[in-house]
Amino acid sequence: MPENIRWEQFQKGDTTAFELIFQEHWDALMRYTCSIIFDDAMAKDILQNFFLELWEKRSQLPVPRETRAFLLFLLKLRILNAMRREDIRSRHENSFALLLQEHTNTTTDHIYYKQLYEELRENIHLLPPSVKQVFELSCFEHLSVPEIAARLGTSEQTVRNQLNTANKKLKTMLKGSVASFLL
Repeated sequence: MPENIRWEQFQKGDTTAFELIFQEHWDALMRYTCSIIFDDAMAKDILQNFFLELWEKRSQLPVPRETRAFLLFLLKLRILNAMRREDIRSRHENSFALLLQEHTNTTTDHIYYKQLYEELRENIHLLPPSVKQVFELSCFEHLSVPEIAARLGTSEQTVRNQLNTANKKLKTMLKGSVASFLL
């Protein structure tokens, strides 16, 4: 069965199509995850959550040209989010960037990244100015909450509130978009 037809069936809730996608891509995606996350249990959790989220958001995802490339692209975003949540970004950011560069030399990845970046930037621009500023300092300059609060002369709680507001608004604005995997 052609990949695009299987994907369309998966989007409609066909569990057999999902199982086929899962079985066909699990091993390669697990190897990739383990090449970045050196904790096998954490890598497995990330990948299981990735497939769970893929199922939950299936109807919102586009039909990819190449399923494997698309899944790798989404998984890279999920891994990055997991690394942020575990607060290990600072220790692994450089090695992740190098690995990401090594694994993203395909034209398909470049197209997805460009589209994702443009879509995210357009929506960030729509945020209220103070929320936008805090979000950009956090995500693009990688400043911590205390650093942002010090730079802006505001409380840490205000910064946390603005980051929370930015994430909620962006999730709403990006609902149904591949960019929602970033948040």
